[in-house]
Amino acid sequence: MCIGTSVHADIRVSVQDRSAPDRVAGHLAAGILVDADAVLVPRPSAELLDPSRDLEIVVFPTDLAEHTPVDVLTGWKWSRFALRGQEKQPTAAIAKLAHHATYGAQIGEVDSGELARLTAELDGDLWAALTRLEAVPPGIGEIDPDLLARLGEVERAQRVPRRAEHSFDSYEAMTDGFCIFFCFCHPHHPRSKP
Repeated sequence: MCIGTSVHADIRVSVQDRSAPDRVAGHLAAGILVDADAVLVPRPSAELLDPSRDLEIVVFPTDLAEHTPVDVLTGWKWSRFALRGQEKQPTAAIAKLAHHATYGAQIGEVDSGELARLTAELDGDLWAALTRLEAVPPGIGEIDPDLLARLGEVERAQRVPRRAEHSFDSYEAMTDGFCIFFCFCHPHHPRSKP
C-alpha cells in the first residue's frame, strides 16, 4: 500500500532511544521513509534491535523552522531481514508505524533483482546499493548532529502552547466569543419582539 501525502520535502528519519536526554544522544540510526507507514533501516545495529529499547522514529525536514511538521512516531512492529546464519548482522530492519507520517516517502523505484545483485556485490551494504541505484537522495543516511540539536530546539518551541487574551464588555459578548468554538453552545441571538 503506497499512500501519497501532500507534504514533500527533503527529510531525514532518525530512530531514537526515547530515554535519551536529547535528540543528539538519542540518535541510534538513520532510516528511509519508504511508505507513509514504513521505515527501512539498512544495516541496523544490535542496540537498535534490542527489544528492551524504547524506540521512537522522528521524521523531519532538513529545512527546520518553528512551524514545520515534526513527526514523532512509534513502530508497532519491527522486522529483521538477514541471510541465514547472519541473523546477528541483519541487512535491514523495517518498522511498521502506528500512524502515517506527514511527509512523502523519499525513495525511488528499483528492480528487486538489481538491488539483490548490488547488495551482494557490496557485501550486504544496503545503503550503498540504494545510493548507487540512485533510489535515495545523497546524504540521506547521514544526519548531522547540528541538525539533530536544532530539531530538539524546534520541538521544544512547538510544545509551548500559544496564548491569546480576549476582553469583552459583557458576559453575553464573552460567551458569544467562545461559543463559536464549541458544539454545545450557540451564539446568543436576541429574540425579536412580536
